[in-house]
Amino acid sequence: HKSPVTSIVVRSDDRECASSSDDGSCIQWDLRNYRRTQALFASTMFKSIIYHPDESQLLSCGSDRKLTYWDAFDGSAIRIIEGGSAQINALDADIEGNYFVSAGNDCQLRLFSYDEGELTAVADGHSGAINAVKISPNQTRIVSVGSEGAIFVWKYPEGIDS
Repeated sequence: HKSPVTSIVVRSDDRECASSSDDGSCIQWDLRNYRRTQALFASTMFKSIIYHPDESQLLSCGSDRKLTYWDAFDGSAIRIIEGGSAQINALDADIEGNYFVSAGNDCQLRLFSYDEGELTAVADGHSGAINAVKISPNQTRIVSVGSEGAIFVWKYPEGIDS
């Protein structure tokens, strides 16, 4: 990378990781041989990258307000969806890969169905940019942290099958 690295995620087998950067690249790394295996490029400052729980895909977000699904094996962009009205800073997926959450500079938390890419819920509350977000392991809560110093604990929306 040639600019700040904004996130890193490690595969479950500890053999590979992916990093995102403000330089417009996400790089997949071989952790055994300490080398880059492939790079993903877009006209954005990437802020976060995560693996789908089955690790067949990567999901990224950044300054372009887009959520991009990438094939984890060949690096091709599979789908690009609009993610909000401002830079998106954070992502997390539920343990089954049915839903993912995004959050960013528009102070909103958004829950999407993974396969359909459809927005299923929006939460307002932060008064500053949301910097990080996590879905609890038991999928009953979503926790977000903001630039205003707040930590919000959201109830996972009722009626969402996960």
